[in-house]
Amino acid sequence: MEQSREAIGAISSLTSRRQTGRWQRALMVTLLAPLLFLFSVPAHAQGPEAAYRQMVLSIQQLIENQQLDAAATQIAAATKRFPADGGLENLLGVVKVQQGDEAGARQAFSAAIRHNPRLGGAYLNLARLDMRAAATDPAVRAEALRLSQKAALLEPASDEAHYQAATLLAWDKAYRSSLDHLMKLSAQARRQIGALGLACADEAWLGHRAETTEAATTLAASSELTEQDAAVCLPALQSARRADLIENIYAAAAVRQPLSAPGLRILGLAQEAEGKLPTARATLESAFTADSTSTLVLVDLARVAEAASDHEGALGYLAHARAMQPADASLPYEFGTICLKMGLYGEGRKAIAEAVKLAPDDPDYNYGMGMVASLGQDAAEALPFLNKYRSLRPSDPLAALALGTTYFRARDDEAAMKWLREAAANEKTSAEAHYYLGRIARQEGKVEEAAAELKRSLALRPDQADVLAELGQLSVTTKAFKEAALFLERAIKLDPDNYGANFGLLQLFARTADPRREQQSRRFDEIKEKKEEKDRAMMRILEIRPEGTQVQHE
Repeated sequence: MEQSREAIGAISSLTSRRQTGRWQRALMVTLLAPLLFLFSVPAHAQGPEAAYRQMVLSIQQLIENQQLDAAATQIAAATKRFPADGGLENLLGVVKVQQGDEAGARQAFSAAIRHNPRLGGAYLNLARLDMRAAATDPAVRAEALRLSQKAALLEPASDEAHYQAATLLAWDKAYRSSLDHLMKLSAQARRQIGALGLACADEAWLGHRAETTEAATTLAASSELTEQDAAVCLPALQSARRADLIENIYAAAAVRQPLSAPGLRILGLAQEAEGKLPTARATLESAFTADSTSTLVLVDLARVAEAASDHEGALGYLAHARAMQPADASLPYEFGTICLKMGLYGEGRKAIAEAVKLAPDDPDYNYGMGMVASLGQDAAEALPFLNKYRSLRPSDPLAALALGTTYFRARDDEAAMKWLREAAANEKTSAEAHYYLGRIARQEGKVEEAAAELKRSLALRPDQADVLAELGQLSVTTKAFKEAALFLERAIKLDPDNYGANFGLLQLFARTADPRREQQSRRFDEIKEKKEEKDRAMMRILEIRPEGTQVQHE
């Protein structure tokens, strides 16, 4: 889910801009509406009402026909006849907006408010100029909200004013207040796609599960729904962990119009979060087809394939991503970890070594390389990487444990014991550290000390087959056969193919002349053969091609 949250986070940053864009596209249609109330007042103080009405209608028609210079000329002439007129100044602001003169528009709308403080449309128009910056600038947002709420107070029936205030309040995370303004919309306006999306987001941010489901269902059913509308409520639904609703909304949008590559990725990630792995994989494949330059989608596909236990498919996607982004250290590292899960030690080590080469100061890559190298023929090759990890994360007890076990494999018991004792002092690593301390004591012939260390490990974590096997073998050497049988049987119950436990049981049967010795000998031979086969398989080489096919080389 970490790549699913990044993708959604990237989309969320677009939300405010998309909402603003919706306002800008509707600007010329809605800016003129607030002027209409002038026609219902008594005769204008500076001229007959009919003449004034005709003059405003003429200017409005010029603006709608994009004859902006002619409209500006008529406004200038009308202003001589009706000076300091808020209605005319509001119209002038509309012309300035269309001409791209934001400063001039702002000046005109401010003058309209100054000369007619009850002209709600002018407040709303001035607030609209701030909408783009209001998304990210708290000071601008506060002023735009003040103007919008003033417009709503002057014109309580203004859907535009309430919706704009609701949007600004949502950006301010005042979701309850945002919903209050949405509830003041007319019934028709509440059914509009913008209001539906905003209501869904508000309910989700407030944690209202049932209301969010209802709002999302209504949004998905809207014939106006687009991918852009779906993105408005995406961050809130992601925060509420409602992948089910994200999937429903984006799937509904896809029915009406094909989704973009980012939209397909969002849908695929939602399907992945819902556990619909085959469907998610198909959707993400479509996203990659739509944008074959996206390594992010390839990484998503690798994660989904891995979750479905298709290791080879995951490696194929990562191989493709590595070819596209050879400098990205995370790609060979992930490739290497999957190889290790498949038992491909050689391939895994080579890939993780490349990650360390690309990002030499990354602690995780150094730790990974150290742990892989510690399993090789020369465990000491791991030490530089593990020491680097310890220098990068000195407080992590795993560093001491890793160094201790590596020195143990390198047959430097003195150095191993130093680090293992440090690891034994931390509850996170104590059980494993005592296990290795017990093994060292046993190798040195310190039977009582070995038994004490191993039993400390077992007390901390009772389900360790390797510890039980070690205790069983130790009990065989001390002729505590009854105790040995208990330890070894418990180990085999936990891990039937445990090498140490089955070897210990064979030793026990030989020492006690148990008739099951021959059967156990055959069983141990099977396990030994499996181990040797696994060891051979670990060194095989895979040639993973970008399309996901593979060729094995022995």
